[in-house]
Amino acid sequence: MSVSEQLEERAARLRQPGKQFALGFFTQVPSPTDQPARRTYDELIESIVVAEEIGYDSVWIGQHHFSPEDGGVPAPLVVLAAAAARTKRIQLGTAVVALPFEHPIRLAEDLSVLDEISGGRVQVGLGGARGDLQAFNTFGVDFSARHELFDRNLEILHHLLEGRYCTEFAKPANSAGEPASAGRLSSSDSVAGQQASADLEPKRLFPSVTSLRGRLWQTASSEDRARLIARNGNGLMIGAFHDHVIFHQLRFIVGYLEEWLSLHGNLEEARVGAQRFTFHGESADAIADELAPHVASTQRTLDARFPQLGALSPKEYLREVTRTGTTQDIVRQLREDPALLGFVTDFFPTTGLFPSVRTGTAGADLNVDRLRIFAEEIAPELGWKPAASQ
Repeated sequence: MSVSEQLEERAARLRQPGKQFALGFFTQVPSPTDQPARRTYDELIESIVVAEEIGYDSVWIGQHHFSPEDGGVPAPLVVLAAAAARTKRIQLGTAVVALPFEHPIRLAEDLSVLDEISGGRVQVGLGGARGDLQAFNTFGVDFSARHELFDRNLEILHHLLEGRYCTEFAKPANSAGEPASAGRLSSSDSVAGQQASADLEPKRLFPSVTSLRGRLWQTASSEDRARLIARNGNGLMIGAFHDHVIFHQLRFIVGYLEEWLSLHGNLEEARVGAQRFTFHGESADAIADELAPHVASTQRTLDARFPQLGALSPKEYLREVTRTGTTQDIVRQLREDPALLGFVTDFFPTTGLFPSVRTGTAGADLNVDRLRIFAEEIAPELGWKPAASQ
């Protein structure tokens, strides 16, 4: 039996036909360098407002630093706070916060405040910043240590969101990355009658929103990392266009669900979120012909890291990493997707192709007509029902 056949056999034991899923949409929010950031954020927030009216269950925003053409939102929690003020029901998600660049106590505070403001609607996707390669040096983070730093920060985040004390985790690190000795404040450092010794007293997160602990998600870069996500009790996020649907994404899902099942004896609380690139049009061939120069340009940037994608023709590339065509074309492709229906609890496609195709469909993922087509014509054919009709 081949490796892929063994994987399919494992997957078949875990697949749950007819499994219901929540529908969201994902956007990386690329921002043209000649467009004011205010306009980009206004368009994003208006799209979230309309998506809630259409019936979407969630929105997921990417985070990118120093590179607006890759993604114009370095601070997604700030944007989501603005969206929270304009909406009432839609879940507000990050996909993903680059955890190696974050101070976990500050992140926990921001998440908790946003969750209070939004009425408990925050979903927290966390990743290792592999989509932010241009930011590691600027943040002073060693790329080779990203998994170790991610795991350390995640442990602290877990600790805080469980309502436990900020104790040993609160100590800053010295230049060697080791915990620094706690320096005592002198009496002259007292402010407004506070004693200097107060800095040594155990602290808890405020506001304390322990329910957030059950709304953390992680991306995976291997089956072992996917199994670790299950042991963490977090949701698994998949869908990077350069991850093969079977050999990467399905393998991650299977490893995650097998580990979850062994730990809990059932899959009732397991969470799998999937992102897919979709683009509705006259036909898949017409879209490929129209976008061929843009696809080829994207492939040239991928060739060094993902030569298997760079070597494809533009049409082959689109068939490999996107779902395009008419409503029925896209429905068929998503039904045939081996790492989707029967596994996912949360589905958050784009309605555009960025960044799987970097130019040629700019802004399509925030186009209201495209969002409506997916929610009203495509998602119901996959078994989704809007919240109002459930």
